[in-house]
Amino acid sequence: MKNSSKFLASQPSKGLGKIVPGKDGLNIAQGFMEVVRARQQYLQIKEEELTKRTAIQKKAEVDIAEIREKSQLLRDYFIMSFSERRDNFDRCFNMLDAGLLSGNDKQVDAALSLIVDIVKESPLKQAANVMQQLKNRNEGDVIDI
Repeated sequence: MKNSSKFLASQPSKGLGKIVPGKDGLNIAQGFMEVVRARQQYLQIKEEELTKRTAIQKKAEVDIAEIREKSQLLRDYFIMSFSERRDNFDRCFNMLDAGLLSGNDKQVDAALSLIVDIVKESPLKQAANVMQQLKNRNEGDVIDI
């Protein structure tokens, strides 16, 4: 078998304009076109992946902002809720003390009943309900806390 460069050199008029087959049977033009197509495919995939990354980043920013807002809402809720509970407990225990000092059994019973009712209420359960309402709310809905 002749070496292709020797073959072209020995027949210059016939070798011009012809495509010389490579070792693997593909010609140079086909190989070049494959490289061009691969590069185009790479650029297309690169652009798609950059677009996906941008979308993921934007969604993450929105999600993080939402988490921060909910976190602040929960903090505010707990501060308000526990402050209110403390005030209610203070009033109930003041009522209990007054009832014990005066010997008023009805006032003592009422104060103890109120204390038990307050203890039965769970601020954590109420917070879970608020969070569920936030999760299921529609745009413009007002949630009563």
